[in-house]
Amino acid sequence: MPNAFAYIVLLSFPLFAVVLFRLLPLQRALIWTLISGHLLLPSSMHIKIPMVPLIDRSLVPAVSALILCALMAPRQKVASDLEARFGRQVIFVLLSMVLLTPFLTVLQNTEPMINGRSYLPGLRLYDAVSMISTIVASMIPLWLGLRYLNTQAGHRALLEAFVISAVLYSFPALLEIRISPQLHNWIYGFFPHQFAQHIRDGGFRPVVLLNHGLMVGIYFCIGVISAAVLFREARREGGRAWKWLVAMVWLAGVLVLSKALSALILTVIFGAAVLFFGRRLQIMLAVVVAVIVMFYPMLRGAGWIPVETAYNFALSISEERAASLRFRLDNEDALLEHANEKPLAGWGSWGRNQLYDPATGQMISTTDGIWIIFIGMFGWIGYIGRFGLLTAPILFYAMRHRQLGASLITPGLMMVLAANLIDLLPNAGLVNYVWLMAGAVTGYVLWREPQDGSALAGSAAGTDLRASWLMTEATAPPLRQKRSEPRGTAR
Repeated sequence: MPNAFAYIVLLSFPLFAVVLFRLLPLQRALIWTLISGHLLLPSSMHIKIPMVPLIDRSLVPAVSALILCALMAPRQKVASDLEARFGRQVIFVLLSMVLLTPFLTVLQNTEPMINGRSYLPGLRLYDAVSMISTIVASMIPLWLGLRYLNTQAGHRALLEAFVISAVLYSFPALLEIRISPQLHNWIYGFFPHQFAQHIRDGGFRPVVLLNHGLMVGIYFCIGVISAAVLFREARREGGRAWKWLVAMVWLAGVLVLSKALSALILTVIFGAAVLFFGRRLQIMLAVVVAVIVMFYPMLRGAGWIPVETAYNFALSISEERAASLRFRLDNEDALLEHANEKPLAGWGSWGRNQLYDPATGQMISTTDGIWIIFIGMFGWIGYIGRFGLLTAPILFYAMRHRQLGASLITPGLMMVLAANLIDLLPNAGLVNYVWLMAGAVTGYVLWREPQDGSALAGSAAGTDLRASWLMTEATAPPLRQKRSEPRGTAR
């Protein structure tokens, strides 16, 4: 059970967000509000109010940032070229698929499910409204990234925040590697997961204040990749690159100690791509990942995903890891077969997408990957809508990359997003910062304001975006004007 301090921290977080927006430029305040909520708020606890999404560590930071951004952000112009308009229409269609699917899901699931002693009620209109409210809440970071982080300055600030926060988080993680995962229990009065899952290779896998050690591992992974992006970009610009190199090496070492094998593999692949590939190859890799992730259920069902190769690789490392992977793969096969019974709009809520023992009624399945959760609950329509919103930004950027400059910042951010997309296949880590990245890339490609010197265009050039009664106005340093003299003039 969470202690009183856990509820106090959760409910008082909006005040912390106000402080961030008072002290930082808008883009950085937005980023740090969502990241701080993800890293610091209690996991696996919520407050439930009827017809309202769960009040938890995802909703509170997102709503706080949304309200504060709405209060202070200036209006911006929207790109008007034909390609951008077509891209926005695609995004609207995908978003409509996500928001409207619950109505179709309810219509297809009005009958109850009875398995032994287990009784699951049929879905009603109330359930559709409840699911839609939860979906809208989960999409807030996508909108925040699209609307307020649609510049290269916003992308750079996001990468910097990943690195800095990961470095700060590495110190409590190292403590838990040494003494075992205890911080969540000490601070909030309970452990958010099964403790036995975090004993690895004679040591411990850190959890800190997240809900699972795998979430810590993937966060260090994106910290390493982000540091590599900033290192490359600093060298390209002729700036100080050594600090990002130090951060990258430090986080890579902490990740190795954290015993998160899948995150380590992703770090090696995408970290090497960032360090040694040019923009074009990075974009091509991101596109390949986007296509594979988008069609993963189809490829998985057709047997085109080399799952046995992955199992044999895990077996060569550890029998325990191989057994865990085999359990996941078998579960996915069974759940995918169950999902295919209602492929269009899925089984809906109340655990109807799960498998149950026909005699005892006990649940016998475990949903790990977010893809199997989406396709089981909302069918192919819901899956395509959600993963389309996550992958379409990469595809649109690839089509328009020649118009978007030579910087490595946005391709690097897509590398971070691609690593997270792959992590979503075995895990359910679709959290606020993943939606925020997808929205930031989408906004940059399809909603980005023309470079005409207005507010967000100025932010792209490196000035701070401040505007509201809540924040002081930023004053730009005066430009130094050089005195021009005609050549050949005698002094």
